[in-house]
Amino acid sequence: MKFLLLSGLLAAFIVTFMVITIFFLQKRMLLSEKSDSFECGFSMMKNSRIPFSTRYFLLTVIFLIFDIELVLLFPMMGYLSKTEAMNTLTMAIIFLILLVGIHYEWKEGSLEWMF
Repeated sequence: MKFLLLSGLLAAFIVTFMVITIFFLQKRMLLSEKSDSFECGFSMMKNSRIPFSTRYFLLTVIFLIFDIELVLLFPMMGYLSKTEAMNTLTMAIIFLILLVGIHYEWKEGSLEWMF
């Protein structure tokens, strides 16, 4: 019981010491622009009703779709050498869907970034 009490007090002392040290050693922000949030390259000081590029939004959605599909595909590659034909066929179909989708987006022009 004494050991738990001493361990708790030691942990509390270490945490308190670290918080106080960080408080005194931190750099102070002198400019208000430095402390403002920065979101996607848009300045918070400008008008918030400027037109937003839908191509940027479309490109991010396409990226998320292909990223999630690849995340699902990578673990299946580890089983390629020790699986049956049905799992290999499933992985090949998913990869084919990815290739057809990227080819369609490329031919449509969605992957070309212009302002």
